[in-house]
Amino acid sequence: MNGPKRRSCLELIKPYEPGKPVEEVERELGLTDVLKLASNENPLGPSPAALEALKEQLERLHYYPDGNCYYLKKALAEKYRVTFEELIIGNGTDELLTLLTLAYINPGDEAVMVHPTFSEYEFALRLMGGIPRRIPLVGDEFSYDFAALAAAVNERTRLVFICSPNNPTGTIISREQLEEFMASLPSNVLVVLDHAYIEYVTDRSHPDGLDYIQQKRPLLVLRTFSKIYGLAGLRIGYALAPAPVIADLNRVREPFNVNTLAQVAAAAALEDRAHLARSLALVEKSRQQLAAGFKQMGLKAVPTGANFFFVDVKTDSRRLFQALLRRGIIIRSGDIFGYPTHIRVTCGTEEQNERFLNALAAEI
Repeated sequence: MNGPKRRSCLELIKPYEPGKPVEEVERELGLTDVLKLASNENPLGPSPAALEALKEQLERLHYYPDGNCYYLKKALAEKYRVTFEELIIGNGTDELLTLLTLAYINPGDEAVMVHPTFSEYEFALRLMGGIPRRIPLVGDEFSYDFAALAAAVNERTRLVFICSPNNPTGTIISREQLEEFMASLPSNVLVVLDHAYIEYVTDRSHPDGLDYIQQKRPLLVLRTFSKIYGLAGLRIGYALAPAPVIADLNRVREPFNVNTLAQVAAAAALEDRAHLARSLALVEKSRQQLAAGFKQMGLKAVPTGANFFFVDVKTDSRRLFQALLRRGIIIRSGDIFGYPTHIRVTCGTEEQNERFLNALAAEI
């Protein structure tokens, strides 16, 4: 086919492989009552307050959204004691990752990250001709090797991505580890701390990136409404960073990047503390149930601080994925992360977990 020659970086980009949608499985396999435990969504659904807020806005969709996300920023600024200039709202954190590389990555620049981790870091980096430096997680618990991360930083490094809890492993880091690592970095390197799952963390040694924002450290914190807040379908996330960093991101941000419904739902969900508490309690109970089930089957699950488990099932995870799919259960196979005998499974309700564990025991 004739046409423009595609950019060379596209040869290095592997398209993101999302968890299968429920509707697709029902259509392809002729199933009903399909259970999705693949994408770390909240089984309780959205906040009731968010649903009410959405209803109130449906007749205003002929207007463009507030490009500054004023009311959501106001709520976040009050909650976290930051200024508007230290906040940016995005169409999911995926967009914010792209803005980061648009703002800071020239061809040949590098970013340091662990492996396995969230694939969109590398996607956004490759899109701008950047080069990833991947440092393997270590041991059966997939721990961060901060000495190796520090050694990978060089004069071409612009960003360091740290995901805690890490996706897909659930691994968390400690405040002491992060502070020692940050102290070793050159002042021109920005640490990107992805806190998509931080609301599920109960370990008090875990750092809160907001502390470093208030100290004006070179760090950006990513957070999302897709997980515990149950708004994945509306695609909305946000970042907190020193004002000069946010100003750079706003230079490359498209106008009206966050739709009206996402803005009002997020603002309402942020205030719904009861829904947040129910969601956390469900995951704490679910983690206990699933961990006990894996132990009973003799399977090694990585200790998790998130709402999912990364489990060595000691068999071909793609075969197991297909077998569970035929039973109407959607998980993530570990081969897409480079671990062909692992699976990632989301914490569900007690009944959902029981259904999954029974199916797993029958197929491994």
